[in-house]
Amino acid sequence: MPLKKEKGEFAVLIGIGAGLLIFLYTLAQISVISDFIQGVLQKIPVENAYFVQLFKMLGITYAAEFSASICRDAGYQSIAGQIEIFAKLSILALSLPGLAYILDILENFL
Repeated sequence: MPLKKEKGEFAVLIGIGAGLLIFLYTLAQISVISDFIQGVLQKIPVENAYFVQLFKMLGITYAAEFSASICRDAGYQSIAGQIEIFAKLSILALSLPGLAYILDILENFL
């Protein structure tokens, strides 16, 4: 990429700008998905809190991937790795109540 060789700082800024535009487009798509899930939730007896956690996990995943990509483009691979580890641990922490709920259901079923 010629811009990255000549003006590396501008290449990073352009990457961030493009990423933000894609993020705004993705937010519009997420509202469609959210409406669909709300319709499904009205038909099945599952607590809304678990779907809220699911959306939080998706947000963490997207933000972490976006941040890690920016760090890699800027040449900070170690920080990108740390962001990814933090995101994985955050998702694990958010998933524990759901896992406990599933285990409780299985325990009552068996």
